This record gives sequence, structure tokens and C-alpha cells, in this order.
Amino acid sequence: MEAELVALAASAATSVANAMATDAWQSIRGRIAQLLGRGDTRSERVALETLDEDAVLLAAGAVETRREVTAAWTVRLRDLLRADPSLAAGLRELVAEVDASTGSASASGHGVAAGRDMTIEASHGGVAAGTIHGSVNPPGPSLPGTDRA
Repeated sequence: MEAELVALAASAATSVANAMATDAWQSIRGRIAQLLGRGDTRSERVALETLDEDAVLLAAGAVETRREVTAAWTVRLRDLLRADPSLAAGLRELVAEVDASTGSASASGHGVAAGRDMTIEASHGGVAAGTIHGSVNPPGPSLPGTDRA
């Protein structure tokens, strides 16, 4: 499978997982299910059920759950694109719509985009690193003896 489509699946999965925790979720979930159902009412209903189950899991707020849900959606979307690569344009459009409505940012390939806070961690003896390209505006330093900037 083309690397670009795999990257699109990963980016879209991140956008879907991010959207699940926003006020925009109810308006977005139907479009996602429609894309996944590909015109089949039963498949669309199953997709809605899966999306809703995952949104409930994410509402619990565990970081590990977010990773698991994102990984599961990466696989689902990769398989969707593998079965029908012509859906890539619709998925790109959906990612742009989701990101615009949630204020999220997404990247593809080996890139990572953050619309706000970002945590980088390594596990199982791995190494974690981050490089910033562009501008970052951190808050000023705290005043001595206070928690205020």
C-alpha cells in the first residue's frame, strides 16, 4: 500500500479520536460513519456504534485508551483505503473538516502536529524526542515565589 495512504489513515485516526472529545463530535460522527459505510446502511450503523463506543471510552480520559482507540482507527481506516483507494480524497476532505471544526492540527508521514499541548513519552526501553519547526510561544517565566507569570 502506498505510504501516503497509510499516513493519511494515521492522520485521520488522530483527527477522529481528537474530535470524539469535542462539542463538534455529534455533527462529525455521521459524516465519518457515512464514509465508512460506503452507501451500505448496515455498515454505516455498525460504524456509528463503534464510533460511539470509542467516544465513551475516550470520555474516561485514560492516555493509554486514547492510544488504543487511535491505533484501532488507524487500522480500520488503512483497511478502508486498501479496499478502496478512491476514498482517499473523501477522507482528506473529512480530516480537513474535522480539524477545522475542532481546532485540531494533523500531520502525515513521520510528522506530528499539535493544536495545543503535546506529550512525548517512550516505553519499553524506547527513546522519545521532539524537534520544533516554526514558532512556539511559551508563557513567561513565573515570578519568584508565585505561580503567576
